[in-house]
Amino acid sequence: MNALLLTGSAPTRARFSFEVFPARTGAAALALGHAAQHLSAAGPDFISVTYGANGSNRDASLDLVQYLRDHTDALPLAHLTTVGETRDAVRAAIHGIMDAGVHDFLALRGDPPRGLSEDDAVVAESLSSLELVRLITEARAERPPFTSVGRTAVAAYPNGHPLSRSRAEDIDWLIAKQEAGAHFAVTQLFFRAEEYLSFVADARAAGLTIPVVPGLMPASTSAQLRKVASLAGRPAPAELVREMDESGGFAPELGVEHVVGLARELLDGGAPSIHLYTFNRHEQVLSVLRELQLLTPDPVAV
Repeated sequence: MNALLLTGSAPTRARFSFEVFPARTGAAALALGHAAQHLSAAGPDFISVTYGANGSNRDASLDLVQYLRDHTDALPLAHLTTVGETRDAVRAAIHGIMDAGVHDFLALRGDPPRGLSEDDAVVAESLSSLELVRLITEARAERPPFTSVGRTAVAAYPNGHPLSRSRAEDIDWLIAKQEAGAHFAVTQLFFRAEEYLSFVADARAAGLTIPVVPGLMPASTSAQLRKVASLAGRPAPAELVREMDESGGFAPELGVEHVVGLARELLDGGAPSIHLYTFNRHEQVLSVLRELQLLTPDPVAV
């Protein structure tokens, strides 16, 4: 099992990880199982599994985490959110995931459930991601991991968290999560290398020491590109938008080309690895890794 980033071992070459989400239909679940086998065969540091707002898809998320643990060689990393949950419910969720044999988490507060805003009490009174890191650290002390690495990841925002007033506030919050027990951070999406590199440089100057892994998504369609732009909080490069639209809105090769170029800049600039959002498909992200020459040997078709 590959876990170089999580264990702190020094890799001999750039590393990578993936993100998947629970399938919503039986057919999608079969396709996801097929993709997961290909992704695992590539030898990632981990495969993270998303977790819906207010606990939505909780059971499906845990099922997928257990599938990765039991049927692939990949290390599963479970997302966990707090929005709309009581402290006791969050603690019970942590223990449930640990009881399933998984001790690696991505700690997030999470987005408001559909129909609610940040001003609603159920959202505003939710535990913060910092408090979640503390709860995971406490639970891990009570239940030391035996079958998992046992690391906590957190989110970082190169272009600023939507609720943050400044980059300094974002960095202070990230350092506080580091001090509470976070082992590494994964960034929200972005389009330009300088957005990540300048953020990390400022964070290092302020005292951050944990690895910050850039999150990248090779968009295949114009709709996916718009989604990435929404998550990034920045417009997509105009040329990429134009070329995608001129292709009829479907051009996986354009998304791969953009992410390959961005990843090269990031790795040359000192990024410790790359985290690839997969849309539950393996083709595009493995194409990215092949272009970057990070697949040695190339994963065997499953």
